Amino acid sequence: MLMNACDPIFNASIQLDGSCISREDYSVENLISPDAGLRKRGFLCETFIRPPVSLTFSFPFAFDIKYVVIGTRVGGQKSSGFQILAGRSDNVQKICSMITEKEAILFHDNSTDLSRYGNDYDKCCFNISASRNIRSAEKLSVRIFKTVNSIPAISKLEIWGKISCGVPKEIHQSITRNWEESIRPKQIQTKINNVQPITKINSDVFVMCDDFLDSITYEVMTCPMVFPSGKYVDRTTVEKCIEHDTMYGRTPCDPFTGIPFTDKLKPMPVPELKGRIDSYLIKHADDENVKCIPRAVGKHSFSFYKERQTKKPKVQCSTCNENCNLYNLPCKHLQCRNCLKTERIKCNVCHSNFNRSQIEKYHEDH
Repeated sequence: MLMNACDPIFNASIQLDGSCISREDYSVENLISPDAGLRKRGFLCETFIRPPVSLTFSFPFAFDIKYVVIGTRVGGQKSSGFQILAGRSDNVQKICSMITEKEAILFHDNSTDLSRYGNDYDKCCFNISASRNIRSAEKLSVRIFKTVNSIPAISKLEIWGKISCGVPKEIHQSITRNWEESIRPKQIQTKINNVQPITKINSDVFVMCDDFLDSITYEVMTCPMVFPSGKYVDRTTVEKCIEHDTMYGRTPCDPFTGIPFTDKLKPMPVPELKGRIDSYLIKHADDENVKCIPRAVGKHSFSFYKERQTKKPKVQCSTCNENCNLYNLPCKHLQCRNCLKTERIKCNVCHSNFNRSQIEKYHEDH
């Protein structure tokens, strides 16, 4: 049975090597934390740390490694070059290395079924000589040797494999039993979600996804951007922060960390998140809570919706319904030139009579 050694139930350990320092709230322990919020936050180095950076995962029992999944981006920070080393405590060797532009990478052996991982993953097979290092492994090291003009970052770490055959039978059975119990609720919940229709508890309550809200204003973002600290805000919020710092003679900086912006550390647009927001708003476009949210797409986008509310009535002749060469009568109704050929002019709406000298040419901006 395949299992993820990074699952919190195994109480494994992970640490940074050398003098590397993780950023506050983005500790390397987040990658295996039992807190889902911390795991989602991921790992970031301090802003002055540059590659190479290594982190070492210690297995709580002898483990046969099948494949390793790594998320490469945390907010605006992205790592691109990874090297995997594995083995026993006294003999850890390189088993594969790759440079990627994608946001997830999969290192695997020759027998791994890759069908569940689509084109969003870059894939790299273990070296031919790696078999002795991935069997009964005690440690696995991830070395980040390249980034995309940013600090080293990892958003996710999963190490999948099997319990080594050298593990005593009693321990093997205990570990397997704990793993089965931990995944059983997830499997049951997945089955329920796939079979039963989703029902709304209260249709009057509209809930917006927290990922779509500005981290400062808590309003829906129309043009999401990410600070170097990994916090998402709207472009207008970024502009206000920069304007505020400039007004007081300060260098524009990340409001969450106080670190000044540079060519490498600066707010960046997040088109993927904008696509998710726009898709969600289009899907719920008929909801009254969504109609007033400004955005650039959707059948109820702000500009279009406003135009519908302020749409002017159709302008045409009150007699023949022509819409060109129109004239204003004193009664405020309109007639075209062809209907004004008689000496006495009569309004077809209110039946009032007027002299020719009382009419005026109608203009669009009248």
